[in-house]
Amino acid sequence: SFSWEMYPTQAYKDIKEKYTLGNTLNLHYQMTEKEITWEVLFTVTNTNTGVKTFAKFNSTVTPALAEGWMVLYEKNGNSDVGIITNNEISKAATTEKLFLDLYEASNGSPLSGTPGSIIYTKSGFPTLVSLYIQTNKDVANVNTNTFQKIGTANKGIFWNPPATISPSFVGTIEARKDFMINNNKLHQIDYTTIAPGDRAFGDALGGTYGTLAPWIPYSLAPAFDAIVYDQTNKKFLKVVTRGAEVVPIATTQNVNSPFDVNNVGLDFVMADMGWNNWEHIVMKNNAGKFYLLTANFKEGETALIGKGKYDMSNCPEIAAINSVTAGVYGEIFYYSANNHLYQFKYTPGITDQLWTAPASETITNIALQKYMNTNRASGVLYDPKNFCKILYVATYNESTKIGSVYQMEVNVTNGAIIPGTEKKYT
Repeated sequence: SFSWEMYPTQAYKDIKEKYTLGNTLNLHYQMTEKEITWEVLFTVTNTNTGVKTFAKFNSTVTPALAEGWMVLYEKNGNSDVGIITNNEISKAATTEKLFLDLYEASNGSPLSGTPGSIIYTKSGFPTLVSLYIQTNKDVANVNTNTFQKIGTANKGIFWNPPATISPSFVGTIEARKDFMINNNKLHQIDYTTIAPGDRAFGDALGGTYGTLAPWIPYSLAPAFDAIVYDQTNKKFLKVVTRGAEVVPIATTQNVNSPFDVNNVGLDFVMADMGWNNWEHIVMKNNAGKFYLLTANFKEGETALIGKGKYDMSNCPEIAAINSVTAGVYGEIFYYSANNHLYQFKYTPGITDQLWTAPASETITNIALQKYMNTNRASGVLYDPKNFCKILYVATYNESTKIGSVYQMEVNVTNGAIIPGTEKKYT
């Protein structure tokens, strides 16, 4: 005799469900159960001896929008989201698909304001995962499968909505905490506290500081809840674990450090996590001279947080830099300016022009396909496909009012674009 049974994998042990799928040798079954990973147990019983033989398989139920590359874009002064899904992105995709205007389709209109940041966070996993879309006017938390609005800045995102809604950044850290900078104040959701029910951003943390850069690094030591950059006083600040305010970094930095995190003296431009899980941060001085700084916030409050400072003055079009992305398998650092994509090889100080957008198109953003978790071993939860191997370049044609995304494969260790791999989505 034969039996097919199905129950949640260990990752979803809190879900107490079990199903019998069939009692024949060949199984034909349409999956309508929860969108999680299930374990299927196939049992063959010898009816003469009673001896049983078993085989186990994993089966994942995924919705149409389960896995793809999200693109946040401007639409008539407001913001919406599209998703690109193909075999280079998704482990389950068999055909290429392009979804557009997902927020408007589910909510009747696009999100108010121009694009800021979009972040999928599993800080509350497995009970809660969140997808935040941030513009200069609002923040929406949406259903990860349908993009149906769950909450906005005025209702549901905060326990107590601030008097002024002016978000500049939404992000997350590995230690299961989400952050928002709104009206130059830092707000937090802490999923490490044991509490049932809904979660929302709390009241602003305290502290004395100037204008905060729209950035928080993802990979931090347990001693830090957050690291921020004070643009006014040109230095890094911290929030200690379970801290209630933004405070200075107390440890005096080594005199041999490439830069002092307590006295950087530069303006923050943009950043991304790269090689060694260090932050790769572009900064400039008052004279318009640019630098790439690397910093290690993952080892804690050491006397040598600053790891490198590289002069970018001779980099082509550096004054027009508008986006960066960094790889983790080597000193891979890309930046874009106007219609050109460059790779800055910072140790030798060499810059290569890798790609040029078509005529009349300007590059608006670049990003490597990567997941902001530093445990990237094969088989772990959400282990990524083609990690740092796929590069996306977004462009905009002002005359036609058309935006495009170019997808191309790159060498993960030297950064070179692999010929013949380019795809275009419009």
